[in-house]
Amino acid sequence: MNEKPDAIVFFDLDGTLFDSHLNVLSSSLEAIIKLKKNNIIPVIATGRTKCEVIDLMYKTQIDSIICMNGQAVIYTGEILFTNNIDKDVISRLYQFSKQQMDIPLSFYNHQIMRVSEYSEPAKVFYQYIKQEVPQVDDKIYLTQPIQMLLLLCEEGESNYHEVFPELTFIRNTPYCVDVFNNGGSKGNGITNLLNKKGFNNVPTYAFGDGMNDFEMFQTVDHPIAMANAVDQLKEQAEFVTDTNNNDGIAKALQKFGLI
Repeated sequence: MNEKPDAIVFFDLDGTLFDSHLNVLSSSLEAIIKLKKNNIIPVIATGRTKCEVIDLMYKTQIDSIICMNGQAVIYTGEILFTNNIDKDVISRLYQFSKQQMDIPLSFYNHQIMRVSEYSEPAKVFYQYIKQEVPQVDDKIYLTQPIQMLLLLCEEGESNYHEVFPELTFIRNTPYCVDVFNNGGSKGNGITNLLNKKGFNNVPTYAFGDGMNDFEMFQTVDHPIAMANAVDQLKEQAEFVTDTNNNDGIAKALQKFGLI
């Protein structure tokens, strides 16, 4: 593959590259192989962190990722960008969550995941995404950079907005809310990748289905929504493909002449 790709394609995971059973369709795996043969770089763009999807990256042979909704950018193994949350802000949010909201937290960077306590909300959320509950360490933010937090809750995030104006809160599943620095997004991660690698004149495509893909759709040249995407995202799309269960990835890549 040449150093500068002919195009870059960004793939959200849940509801997009993953089918409803959290598997990758064979048609999508074949399409990714064809992309790479055509000098087109596939990049994962997800709310998840890298250590959650390392097996997927090995299976798909995708070695670049914009993770935690743009809070870390890793391109062919090189860390291009991280967006760390200030420790004092995390401390305030942890105390507010524990003392006033009774909401447990998860702490994330591109290498580790920890939870503030082993709790029913943690069990429910990680079972929902088919993962084991991470180790408990409510002081991890004092010794490790943290790029994203999760509020493990089904409601209550609106109480945080005025108290923490420096943070963004996005509900990503029925059981958790992603928390990161204002201005952080998949779109910001993509901009950092393009700027740092000198790829600003490379055509960009993105597949997504949820509201954490909104800024990504505003950043790339060709935003493509899955048929199962939320209506607000479909309105931002250049094209709406088939569902994540019905070869939507491969069909759109064929339509755009990328494979």
